[in-house]
Amino acid sequence: MRIRGSVVVVTGASAGIGRETAILLARRGARVWAVARSEAALERLAGEHPNVVPFAADLTDDQARAALVDTVGAVDVLVNNAGIGWTGLVEEMSAEEVRRLFEINVFALVDLTQRVLPGMLERRRGHICNVASVASWVATPPITMYSATKFAVQGFSDGLRREVRGRGVTVSTVNPGPVDTTFARRAIVGDRPTEQLGEHGMPGVPPQWVARAVARAVRMGGVPGWTTVAVPRALGLGRVGAVPGVQLAVDVACLFTRRAGVRLRRRAAPVPSDTD
Repeated sequence: MRIRGSVVVVTGASAGIGRETAILLARRGARVWAVARSEAALERLAGEHPNVVPFAADLTDDQARAALVDTVGAVDVLVNNAGIGWTGLVEEMSAEEVRRLFEINVFALVDLTQRVLPGMLERRRGHICNVASVASWVATPPITMYSATKFAVQGFSDGLRREVRGRGVTVSTVNPGPVDTTFARRAIVGDRPTEQLGEHGMPGVPPQWVARAVARAVRMGGVPGWTTVAVPRALGLGRVGAVPGVQLAVDVACLFTRRAGVRLRRRAAPVPSDTD
């Protein structure tokens, strides 16, 4: 699909992958509506390129999602990037935390897609790119629940792609592995505005790599090989995790990793003294 001249919505655009995607697509000639909660971060982004239009919104709010679509009008490309992570065991999560994870990572994504899809189908033009994860294919602790949301995103995207095939609309997923952004810190300390996180990244590929993969996925549309794009591409091998023999190997690896972690925690635990 042609990027230049397109109207694009990028969610989660205040930092990391979303920010880099918004600025890259703007530089390639798209009019980009950059969406996030942080109004200050969006204003800074808009100051970097005249094609970026900031739109502050909490995407867990149904009315905010409706207002976004009503304001933008006809959307040519939707990049569903907004999401949060969670690091911890399932038994440690409250029901409220589970609901919030699914509300942002899955329900908001589905709702925005449903709001823009009818117009795309009517015009027989559009592309939906959902930023998933390599965790869409293999779930391991301590990101089991996060993986569950990304499995949902992958399944939704695969099914939708088959629904709209031949109707002028294409669907893709971009599946990053570790990326050098504040996302990992947010997954540990909780979902907070970007300004409160500081400059804490994690070892991984630069977010610009993922932004370029999004741009290629949009441009290539439904071309085989570009409907599901791992970043880096070699991590696409994670899809073999569904093979029974590989599943067993992953199970065993996780078992030994957990046991090693328990032993390390025991060694690190303080030794009680007579005065305790």
